[in-house]
Amino acid sequence: MNPVEGNVNIRQTRSDTDQVSRRGSAVDGAKTNESQPSVASGESVSITSTASELLSLENQLRELPGIDQARVDTIREAISNGSYEVDPARIVDSLLQSEADLG
Repeated sequence: MNPVEGNVNIRQTRSDTDQVSRRGSAVDGAKTNESQPSVASGESVSITSTASELLSLENQLRELPGIDQARVDTIREAISNGSYEVDPARIVDSLLQSEADLG
């Protein structure tokens, strides 16, 4: 699910609110596609500040390189020649710090 979808607000700006509900379905019971809210004439759609921030962060992440190939090659070579050392204490510390940051 796109993080922006849950942060879209539809506001009625016309006085006749009997024809269209906030979800875009007709009030008289007729079925419409509720997965995509419709916006009738006179309604406005706004994105919350949280959604705007998420969209901005998503765009920034797209611009970052996905893989540091030089680092991957260095680690791969170290594993191949047996010089790669695992520091269990460092791994545990990092996991605990990540847990603390999330909590």
